[in-house]
Amino acid sequence: MQGRAGISLLFAAGSRPTVGDIETLLDVQASAGQTARISHRPEDEHGWLELLASGLTFDLRGLAPGRAAPLPDASHVYGLSVDQSATALEAVALLPGPHIAGGAALLPVVRTLLRLGASLAMELPVTAVCWNPAGAWMDPKYFTRIMFSWLSGGPFPALGLTALLPHADGGVRSAGLDFFIGQELHLGRRDSEEGTDTLKIAGRIIDRLVAHGPLQRAETFAGADGELLLAEPSADGRRIMVTRSA
Repeated sequence: MQGRAGISLLFAAGSRPTVGDIETLLDVQASAGQTARISHRPEDEHGWLELLASGLTFDLRGLAPGRAAPLPDASHVYGLSVDQSATALEAVALLPGPHIAGGAALLPVVRTLLRLGASLAMELPVTAVCWNPAGAWMDPKYFTRIMFSWLSGGPFPALGLTALLPHADGGVRSAGLDFFIGQELHLGRRDSEEGTDTLKIAGRIIDRLVAHGPLQRAETFAGADGELLLAEPSADGRRIMVTRSA
């Protein structure tokens, strides 16, 4: 899980920010009341910084003049054209620091990391943002909008921090939810239901699961329009199967 954590900020080749650029940007943000600051600065050629935000430390790696961070796979794409996701890009990675890496999936860590990442993405010439646990590449404006919405009390951004993929039975399955709860979701689809409605229902279920943790036993709860949903963990506990009332 630790190796999957964090986000990657993707830049056109040759346009990654320098260590000095980040220092200047954080100074400007601090003057506006934001609290992230540099807590450790190695020599610039190493290309990384340790940042402190809300009492937690994060590593920002891949800064110029050092080597770029590894480029993540584009397993799922939101708001980007295929051409954009395939252009020559270089990555800067924002990762939980070593002291908190074991708790990388805890919501306070995730929320602080995403708040910091979104603030950087708003100010830097970012071409795309990847949430590494799901391999989800996003348009920077889409990323910042859904993250700030969630951080302000909105729903969990299922199409971004997880992916929802079509299943052979007409329903959807999640990818990346296991980072948060150790389980993936499979939601069946009703014949009369539009695909977008299935996605909305899956998103509401994911929002609940992320807030309450993994499903340990069968549970029923109300879906849209009073529909009854039956959620059950699979025999191995790694999947949540949700069936629909007739």
